[in-house]
Amino acid sequence: MVQEKLLNKKDQEKLKQQQHQLEEYASYLEKSEDDLRAFRHDYKNILNSLKVSAQEGNVQEVIQKLDKYTETNLNSKALLKYKDVNRIYVKSIKSIIISKLTELYNLNIPYNFECRSNIHNLPDHVNELDLVRIIGITFDNAIEESKALVAEKHDIRSAEVQIMVYSDGPDEFEFEIRNKIQNKKISTSQIQQRGFTTKKDHKGLGLANIKEIESKYPDMSISYTIQDGWFDFYMIIDTEDGEEDE
Repeated sequence: MVQEKLLNKKDQEKLKQQQHQLEEYASYLEKSEDDLRAFRHDYKNILNSLKVSAQEGNVQEVIQKLDKYTETNLNSKALLKYKDVNRIYVKSIKSIIISKLTELYNLNIPYNFECRSNIHNLPDHVNELDLVRIIGITFDNAIEESKALVAEKHDIRSAEVQIMVYSDGPDEFEFEIRNKIQNKKISTSQIQQRGFTTKKDHKGLGLANIKEIESKYPDMSISYTIQDGWFDFYMIIDTEDGEEDE
Protein backbone atom coordinates (compact mmCIF):
# COMPACT_ATOMS: atom_id res chain seq x y z
CA MET A 1 0.00 0.00 0.00
CA VAL A 2 2.84 2.37 0.92
CA GLN A 3 4.72 1.37 -2.24
CA GLU A 4 1.56 2.02 -4.29
CA LYS A 5 1.28 5.51 -2.81
CA LEU A 6 4.95 6.17 -3.58
CA LEU A 7 4.47 5.05 -7.18
CA ASN A 8 1.40 7.23 -7.51
CA LYS A 9 3.33 10.17 -6.10
CA LYS A 10 6.18 9.52 -8.53
CA ASP A 11 3.72 9.30 -11.45
CA GLN A 12 2.04 12.51 -10.34
CA GLU A 13 5.38 14.32 -10.18
CA LYS A 14 6.24 13.04 -13.67
CA LEU A 15 2.88 14.21 -15.03
CA LYS A 16 3.37 17.62 -13.43
CA GLN A 17 6.81 17.89 -15.02
CA GLN A 18 5.44 16.90 -18.44
CA GLN A 19 2.57 19.37 -18.06
CA HIS A 20 5.05 22.11 -17.19
CA GLN A 21 7.16 21.30 -20.25
CA LEU A 22 4.12 21.35 -22.55
CA GLU A 23 3.03 24.69 -21.07
CA GLU A 24 6.55 26.00 -21.63
CA TYR A 25 6.39 24.77 -25.22
CA ALA A 26 3.04 26.53 -25.81
CA SER A 27 4.44 29.71 -24.29
CA TYR A 28 7.53 29.39 -26.46
CA LEU A 29 5.41 29.12 -29.62
CA GLU A 30 3.41 32.22 -28.71
CA LYS A 31 6.54 34.19 -27.83
CA SER A 32 8.36 33.06 -30.98
CA GLU A 33 5.39 34.06 -33.14
CA ASP A 34 5.24 37.50 -31.49
CA ASP A 35 9.01 38.00 -31.79
CA LEU A 36 9.07 36.96 -35.44
CA ARG A 37 6.09 39.16 -36.31
CA ALA A 38 7.72 42.19 -34.65
CA PHE A 39 11.08 41.35 -36.21
CA ARG A 40 9.57 41.10 -39.70
CA HIS A 41 7.75 44.41 -39.23
CA ASP A 42 10.90 46.19 -37.98
CA TYR A 43 13.03 44.61 -40.68
CA LYS A 44 10.81 46.05 -43.43
CA ASN A 45 11.11 49.52 -41.90
CA ILE A 46 14.88 49.19 -41.59
CA LEU A 47 15.21 48.02 -45.20
CA ASN A 48 13.24 51.06 -46.33
CA SER A 49 15.43 53.37 -44.25
CA LEU A 50 18.59 51.84 -45.71
CA LYS A 51 17.49 52.06 -49.34
CA VAL A 52 19.27 55.39 -49.79
CA SER A 53 22.57 53.97 -48.52
CA ALA A 54 22.20 51.01 -50.84
CA GLN A 55 21.38 53.20 -53.83
CA GLU A 56 24.47 55.27 -53.13
CA GLY A 57 26.59 52.13 -53.23
CA ASN A 58 27.20 51.74 -49.47
CA VAL A 59 26.22 48.05 -49.56
CA GLN A 60 28.72 47.02 -46.86
CA GLU A 61 27.25 49.58 -44.46
CA VAL A 62 23.75 48.20 -45.09
CA ILE A 63 24.90 44.61 -44.43
CA GLN A 64 26.69 45.57 -41.20
CA LYS A 65 23.65 47.42 -39.86
CA LEU A 66 21.33 44.53 -40.69
CA ASP A 67 23.69 42.00 -39.09
CA LYS A 68 23.97 44.09 -35.93
CA TYR A 69 20.20 44.48 -35.69
CA THR A 70 19.65 40.74 -36.21
CA GLU A 71 22.12 39.80 -33.46
CA THR A 72 20.71 42.21 -30.89
CA ASN A 73 16.99 41.76 -31.60
CA LEU A 74 16.53 38.10 -32.42
CA ASN A 75 17.65 35.44 -29.97
CA SER A 76 18.14 32.70 -32.56
CA LYS A 77 19.02 30.04 -29.98
CA ALA A 78 15.77 30.53 -28.09
CA LEU A 79 13.72 30.62 -31.30
CA LEU A 80 15.28 27.37 -32.50
CA LYS A 81 14.78 25.61 -29.16
CA TYR A 82 11.80 23.55 -30.39
CA LYS A 83 12.18 24.03 -34.14
CA ASP A 84 10.09 21.51 -36.14
CA VAL A 85 8.48 19.92 -33.05
CA ASN A 86 5.14 21.36 -34.17
CA ARG A 87 5.19 18.85 -37.07
CA ILE A 88 4.78 15.93 -34.64
CA TYR A 89 1.12 15.26 -33.78
CA VAL A 90 1.57 12.00 -31.84
CA LYS A 91 1.35 13.35 -28.28
CA SER A 92 3.52 10.77 -26.52
CA ILE A 93 6.34 11.15 -29.06
CA LYS A 94 6.04 14.93 -29.03
CA SER A 95 6.11 15.01 -25.23
CA ILE A 96 9.29 12.91 -24.84
CA ILE A 97 11.09 14.95 -27.51
CA ILE A 98 10.06 18.26 -25.89
CA SER A 99 11.29 16.91 -22.54
CA LYS A 100 14.70 15.90 -23.91
CA LEU A 101 15.20 19.04 -26.02
CA THR A 102 14.43 21.10 -22.91
CA GLU A 103 17.11 19.15 -21.03
CA LEU A 104 19.67 19.73 -23.80
CA TYR A 105 18.78 23.42 -23.93
CA ASN A 106 19.06 23.87 -20.16
CA LEU A 107 22.46 22.14 -20.18
CA ASN A 108 23.62 24.46 -22.99
CA ILE A 109 24.60 21.43 -25.08
CA PRO A 110 24.58 22.41 -28.78
CA TYR A 111 21.92 20.47 -30.66
CA ASN A 112 19.82 20.47 -33.80
CA PHE A 113 16.40 18.87 -34.17
CA GLU A 114 14.87 18.26 -37.58
CA CYS A 115 11.45 16.97 -38.61
CA ARG A 116 10.65 17.85 -42.23
CA SER A 117 7.35 15.94 -42.50
CA ASN A 118 4.10 16.07 -40.56
CA ILE A 119 3.75 12.96 -38.38
CA HIS A 120 0.10 12.26 -37.55
CA ASN A 121 0.25 8.50 -36.98
CA LEU A 122 2.64 5.68 -36.16
CA PRO A 123 2.54 2.23 -37.79
CA ASP A 124 -0.60 0.51 -36.40
CA HIS A 125 1.03 -2.55 -34.80
CA VAL A 126 3.73 -0.59 -32.97
CA ASN A 127 3.19 0.20 -29.30
CA GLU A 128 3.99 3.91 -29.08
CA LEU A 129 5.34 3.45 -25.53
CA ASP A 130 8.04 1.20 -27.00
CA LEU A 131 9.07 4.10 -29.25
CA VAL A 132 8.95 6.49 -26.28
CA ARG A 133 11.35 4.15 -24.44
CA ILE A 134 13.73 3.96 -27.41
CA ILE A 135 13.73 7.72 -27.91
CA GLY A 136 14.16 8.34 -24.17
CA ILE A 137 17.06 5.87 -23.81
CA THR A 138 18.96 7.17 -26.84
CA PHE A 139 18.50 10.81 -25.80
CA ASP A 140 19.67 9.98 -22.26
CA ASN A 141 22.77 8.24 -23.64
CA ALA A 142 23.55 11.21 -25.89
CA ILE A 143 23.07 13.66 -23.01
CA GLU A 144 25.25 11.64 -20.61
CA GLU A 145 28.02 11.29 -23.19
CA SER A 146 27.83 15.00 -24.02
CA LYS A 147 28.13 15.94 -20.34
CA ALA A 148 31.15 13.64 -19.96
CA LEU A 149 32.73 15.11 -23.09
CA VAL A 150 32.27 18.68 -21.82
CA ALA A 151 33.75 17.69 -18.43
CA GLU A 152 36.76 16.15 -20.17
CA LYS A 153 37.40 18.95 -22.68
CA HIS A 154 36.20 21.86 -20.48
CA ASP A 155 34.48 23.25 -23.57
CA ILE A 156 30.71 23.17 -24.17
CA ARG A 157 31.37 23.32 -27.92
CA SER A 158 33.13 19.95 -27.82
CA ALA A 159 29.70 18.31 -27.49
CA GLU A 160 26.92 18.24 -30.07
CA VAL A 161 23.71 16.27 -30.59
CA GLN A 162 21.80 15.98 -33.88
CA ILE A 163 18.29 14.50 -33.99
CA MET A 164 16.06 13.64 -36.93
CA VAL A 165 12.49 12.30 -37.04
CA TYR A 166 10.78 11.51 -40.33
CA SER A 167 7.79 9.72 -41.81
CA ASP A 168 6.44 9.60 -45.33
CA GLY A 169 3.16 8.00 -44.22
CA PRO A 170 1.42 5.92 -41.53
CA ASP A 171 3.41 2.78 -42.50
CA GLU A 172 6.84 4.30 -41.87
CA PHE A 173 8.69 5.98 -39.01
CA GLU A 174 12.35 6.99 -38.84
CA PHE A 175 14.36 8.27 -35.89
CA GLU A 176 18.05 9.13 -35.83
CA ILE A 177 20.20 10.64 -33.11
CA ARG A 178 23.93 11.40 -33.42
CA ASN A 179 26.27 12.69 -30.75
CA LYS A 180 29.96 13.37 -30.38
CA ILE A 181 31.75 10.82 -28.22
CA GLN A 182 34.87 10.45 -26.06
CA ASN A 183 35.94 6.87 -26.77
CA LYS A 184 36.18 6.12 -30.48
CA LYS A 185 37.24 2.50 -29.88
CA ILE A 186 33.96 1.21 -28.41
CA SER A 187 32.50 -1.75 -30.33
CA THR A 188 28.90 -1.33 -31.57
CA SER A 189 28.15 -4.99 -30.75
CA GLN A 190 29.69 -4.64 -27.27
CA ILE A 191 27.53 -1.66 -26.28
CA GLN A 192 24.35 -3.66 -26.96
CA GLN A 193 25.29 -6.36 -24.44
CA ARG A 194 23.35 -6.35 -21.17
CA GLY A 195 25.46 -4.89 -18.40
CA PHE A 196 28.00 -3.15 -20.63
CA THR A 197 28.67 0.45 -19.63
CA THR A 198 31.49 2.97 -19.64
CA LYS A 199 29.87 4.80 -16.71
CA LYS A 200 30.74 4.24 -13.06
CA ASP A 201 27.89 2.76 -10.92
CA HIS A 202 25.67 2.40 -14.00
CA LYS A 203 23.85 -0.82 -14.87
CA GLY A 204 24.20 -0.40 -18.63
CA LEU A 205 20.76 -1.71 -19.58
CA GLY A 206 19.77 0.98 -22.11
CA LEU A 207 20.80 -0.43 -25.49
CA ALA A 208 20.18 -4.01 -24.37
CA ASN A 209 16.58 -2.97 -23.61
CA ILE A 210 16.33 -1.45 -27.09
CA LYS A 211 17.55 -4.74 -28.57
CA GLU A 212 14.71 -6.54 -26.77
CA ILE A 213 12.15 -4.06 -28.11
CA GLU A 214 13.53 -4.43 -31.63
CA SER A 215 13.08 -8.22 -31.44
CA LYS A 216 9.30 -7.69 -31.06
CA TYR A 217 8.97 -6.03 -34.47
CA PRO A 218 10.15 -7.80 -37.66
CA ASP A 219 9.83 -4.59 -39.68
CA MET A 220 11.91 -2.51 -37.24
CA SER A 221 15.55 -2.10 -38.19
CA ILE A 222 18.13 -0.49 -35.91
CA SER A 223 21.76 0.30 -36.70
CA TYR A 224 24.63 1.69 -34.65
CA THR A 225 27.62 3.41 -36.20
CA ILE A 226 30.76 4.92 -34.66
CA GLN A 227 32.74 7.05 -37.08
CA ASP A 228 34.91 10.18 -36.96
CA GLY A 229 34.17 10.82 -33.29
CA TRP A 230 30.39 10.46 -33.65
CA PHE A 231 27.98 7.81 -32.36
CA ASP A 232 25.00 7.34 -34.66
CA PHE A 233 21.77 5.55 -33.71
CA TYR A 234 19.32 5.00 -36.58
CA MET A 235 15.94 3.27 -36.45
CA ILE A 236 13.42 2.71 -39.21
CA ILE A 237 10.04 0.99 -39.10
CA ASP A 238 8.75 0.23 -42.58
CA THR A 239 5.56 -1.83 -42.58
CA GLU A 240 5.09 -1.65 -46.36
CA ASP A 241 8.49 -3.28 -47.03
CA GLY A 242 7.67 -5.99 -44.50
CA GLU A 243 4.36 -6.76 -46.22
CA GLU A 244 6.02 -6.96 -49.61
CA ASP A 245 8.63 -9.44 -48.36
CA GLU A 246 6.02 -11.88 -47.04
